[in-house]
Amino acid sequence: MPQLVNLFLVIFGVIAVGAGLAGLRSHPASLIVLIIGIAVIALAYFSDRRRERRLEERKRAEGQRRLDELTGRTWGPGDSLRVPRSIWVVPFGLLLVAAGAGVWHLGVTTVRQDWIPVLVGAVFLVSGGLILARTLPAIGHPALELTSAGFATPLNGRIAWRDVSGVFLCVVNQRNGAESFRLMFRVKQFARVATTIHWTDRLLAMFHLGALARGVVDVGLPKSKEQPKVVYALARLLWKQATGHDHDWNPLMSDQYNEALQRMDAITARMQKPDAVEASLADPERLSRDMAQLDQDMALIAGESRRELAKAKWVAGVVVVLALLAFAWPWVGKLLRS
Repeated sequence: MPQLVNLFLVIFGVIAVGAGLAGLRSHPASLIVLIIGIAVIALAYFSDRRRERRLEERKRAEGQRRLDELTGRTWGPGDSLRVPRSIWVVPFGLLLVAAGAGVWHLGVTTVRQDWIPVLVGAVFLVSGGLILARTLPAIGHPALELTSAGFATPLNGRIAWRDVSGVFLCVVNQRNGAESFRLMFRVKQFARVATTIHWTDRLLAMFHLGALARGVVDVGLPKSKEQPKVVYALARLLWKQATGHDHDWNPLMSDQYNEALQRMDAITARMQKPDAVEASLADPERLSRDMAQLDQDMALIAGESRRELAKAKWVAGVVVVLALLAFAWPWVGKLLRS
C-alpha cells in the first residue's frame, strides 16, 4: 500500500488502541477495539516494510540496467559520464557562514565577552567559507566526469587512470537511515599529475588535509540522477580497462596495508589461471616465494586490523567517559562548591 495509506492506518490504529485501553474496565467489548487497533498497526508496519523492499528491489534493478547500459558499449575518446553537483552545497555553506557570523557577533558584543561563542562562530565561519570557496568556482560544471582516459573534477582538472592506484566508495549511514556517498581516488603523485590545484588544497595541505597532502581526491556523489554505486562500478571498470588494475583499496588503512592487499590479489589471481598448476611445477622456487609473501602480507594485514580495532575501542571508551563527565559535571560542581 502507498505510504500515505499506511500513515492513516497507523493513526487509526493508535486511536483505536487508546480508545480500547480507556474503556477496557467499564466496557469489556473495548477489548475487541484494542485488538483491532493493534492489528491495524501491525498491518501498516508490515505493509510499509514490503513497500520499502519493493522500492529497494526496483532501485537495484534500475541501477543494474543503467550499469549494463554504460558498460555494454565500447567507450571512445568522446564518451563521458557527467555526475551533477548537489544543489544543497551552496545553501549549506551560506547557512554556516550566517550562523557563524551571528554566534561570533553574539560572543563579541556581550558585556561578559564569552570566548566559547566566539570560538564556535569562528569555526562555523571558516568552515562555511571553505565550502563556498570550493563550491562557487564549480558552479555550472559537473562534480565528476568519467572518461576512458581518466576522471575530472572542477577544482583539480583531468587526471589519467594511469596515475590512479585505488578507487573506493565511502558510504556514511546517517541517524535517520539515509546514506551519503563519497567517491575517493588514490593519486599518490597528485602534485605532479593534477592539471590544476585549487588554493584551498594548498591551504589544507598545511594541516595535512586535502588532496595535495593526502594524495586522495574526494568527490561527493548526490543521489539525484546517477546512482552512486553505478558511478563507482563504472569508475572501477574504466580504471581496469585502462590499466589492468582491479585491486581493492581502503583509505582508512595505511599504504603498507593496501600494498599487501594488492600483492595478495595479484598472487591469488595468478594462482587461479588455468595453467597455474603447470607453472608452479615448472618453477617451484617462485611458488615458495609467493607462499612466503602471502604469509607475510596476511600477518601484516591481521596486525594492522587488530591495531585499528584496538584504536576504535579506545576512541569509543574516551567518548563514553567524556559524555559521562559532561553529564555529571553539574553535580560534580555542586559537590565541589558545597
